[in-house]
Amino acid sequence: MANRPFLLPALSADNLLELQRLMRAEQVSAAVYRRCRLLWELAAGCNLQEAADWSGLHYTNAHLWVKRFQWEGVPRLLGKHRSGRPRIYTPREESSILEAATSRPFDWGLGFTTWSLAKLEEYLRSQAGMDSLSRETIRRVLHRYGLRFLTGPTGCESTDPDFEVKKTR
Repeated sequence: MANRPFLLPALSADNLLELQRLMRAEQVSAAVYRRCRLLWELAAGCNLQEAADWSGLHYTNAHLWVKRFQWEGVPRLLGKHRSGRPRIYTPREESSILEAATSRPFDWGLGFTTWSLAKLEEYLRSQAGMDSLSRETIRRVLHRYGLRFLTGPTGCESTDPDFEVKKTR
């Protein structure tokens, strides 16, 4: 069985006017312009491969955008808001990070008086349910609430092979 050519149903005058408005708009993104151009070319009678080439889209993506347009209309060409990857840690776990970072280590029964990011990470990883917590995640949570660790060069140098281990005690 041979592949059938893709045929776009006739567009309404409202759809054509909206496509034209979006293609002529000053503040429209290049991606939206390409999608509108694709449909404009299809409405003019081009086949999908030609319209995809002229609009700068890959054939497969062009086909997906045409299907999305058919299902949801012109607003779908603008794209959907993508919230990104969901947070891994709950607000309760974030509050545990904040509580530990804003308290004194001595209050938790630890033998030192100030936190470093490495010491805070080690302490939090020892808590139940937080064993996969990364140093970068701790830094991001603290940054979100306006907290940060001061970083800079230290004057400590040693030729001791166990220096890194001893430094974080």
